Order: sequence, then structure tokens, then C-alpha cells
Amino acid sequence: MDYVVALLPSIGVGILFIVILRAILKADRRERAAFREFELAEQSASPVAQRDNSESHN
Repeated sequence: MDYVVALLPSIGVGILFIVILRAILKADRRERAAFREFELAEQSASPVAQRDNSESHN
């Protein structure tokens, strides 16, 4: 039973690490989706500006 008590802090830190990492990954996924939606809305609102920008790269 002593080995379980000795491993509890490590297990707790591991669980905390997993929870924090999952929260970070979910936030990143939501941010990328929001940014993608913003870019699509911006492109659909201004097709002339998009054409002008693509022509300047050639």
C-alpha cells in the first residue's frame, strides 16, 4: 500500500498535465476554426480585393 501512496503525486501531476494539454488543444482547434470562418467571410465579402491581391503576387 505504501507504493500507491508514493505514486499518487506523480499520477496527480500526470492527470493534471493531460487535462491542461487537452484544454490547450481544444482552444487551438476552436481558434483555427474561427479564423478559417473569418477568412471565408472576408473573402466572400470582398472578391475584388481578393483578385487584386492574387494578381500582385504574379
